[in-house]
Amino acid sequence: MGLAEDLSDVALAFDCPDCSYPAVRKGSALKTIAHFRCDGCNAKVRITYPQKLAIFEKHKLLTAQGA
Repeated sequence: MGLAEDLSDVALAFDCPDCSYPAVRKGSALKTIAHFRCDGCNAKVRITYPQKLAIFEKHKLLTAQGA
């Protein structure tokens, strides 16, 4: 599974690995970033491709369950 194109305009939520503060980014932004700054603890967090895949997969599963 790749990073789904149909989720480009969808707000995807994931947690900071340092403080668990929820972060929300559009799918299109999440596809391109390598790091993000946590709004909770201000840490610069690296986000890997496998982590991105997991975020997209989680959202697809949540959407499928809600349908």
